[in-house]
Amino acid sequence: MFFKSISIKNFRGINNLQIDDIKQFNIFTGKNNCGKTSILEALFLLIGMSNPRLPFSINNFRDLILTEDDDFRFIFNNLNFKNTPLINGMLETHRRQLEITPHIARPKKDNTIEENQLLKDPDVSLATTSTYNQIDGIILQFQRNRDKKLSIEVSMKQDKIKLHKDYIEELNGTYINPRSIMGELNGRFDVLLEKKNLQSIITSLKGIEKNISDIRMGKGNMIYVDIGIEKLIPINLVGDGLRRILSIVTTISDTKNDIVLIDEIENGLHYSSLSTLWKAIIRSAKDNNVQLFIATHSYECIVAFYKMSQEMGLTNNDIRLYRIDKTDNKHKALFYDIDTLGAGIEKSFEVR
Repeated sequence: MFFKSISIKNFRGINNLQIDDIKQFNIFTGKNNCGKTSILEALFLLIGMSNPRLPFSINNFRDLILTEDDDFRFIFNNLNFKNTPLINGMLETHRRQLEITPHIARPKKDNTIEENQLLKDPDVSLATTSTYNQIDGIILQFQRNRDKKLSIEVSMKQDKIKLHKDYIEELNGTYINPRSIMGELNGRFDVLLEKKNLQSIITSLKGIEKNISDIRMGKGNMIYVDIGIEKLIPINLVGDGLRRILSIVTTISDTKNDIVLIDEIENGLHYSSLSTLWKAIIRSAKDNNVQLFIATHSYECIVAFYKMSQEMGLTNNDIRLYRIDKTDNKHKALFYDIDTLGAGIEKSFEVR
């Protein structure tokens, strides 16, 4: 199931953004603080819209550790609980919607103002006051097509977080960023090893280390490579770039028919490795029918992607590059297909 379009309102720094004509390979670029990472996070929440763990996850990705319920305001535009995040997505098979609202603690018994006035009256603050309790969590309200709307409460006070008992999710997604990229490498590699699905990965890695002939799991749950010398050596000694590419490719290969989100894909890689990276990514995504959403601000990364997409026969039906522009706090997604992207690169237009 692939996304075809997405709209984001009042999420993080994005007040309103519509992205249409989404394809299998989608690249987001733009200046710092234009909202690239927020788009990936919004997609991640929408893919797992019934999963109450994800609001914590997207903040952890940014090293924002939630310590109290009021910290959930990091998700709301301008840190204002009155700005309700609303994320909509149209897929090939269905539409989905996620709305996030604050959960208000019950007023104290001596309050004379109704609880609902907190959200309706612009003059009533949602911050801590002597009259009202604080926000004590958020509510995830989600809907697929015209099915009944379901909701689940998320709070710092919960000891155990459970998925909604009346909802079974069929869509899955994986989020990779520079902090998480190595976290599940060993586990995913072990699965591919068991499935005997490593040859295409070895072929991909030869673009960086031509002498690699085999990859194995060795002692200490460490990944070893054979580069033609007397002993296998830990992949950690071959170079961080090789491990990063291996981690990305194993993630894609282990998420068949699902969605993978990758932030700052060029992080930690030399520009000379980017063509190898893209070749491995494109091959893996095609082989496993995976939809990709990737954020980058590297011009070299975009050029390498374009050249490799040409080499591997991708067309306008496969690719979209979106430049996210932010002017006067308004967001707009300008899209390039493979032809306009190539023309922009050839004439040195600024496509970032």
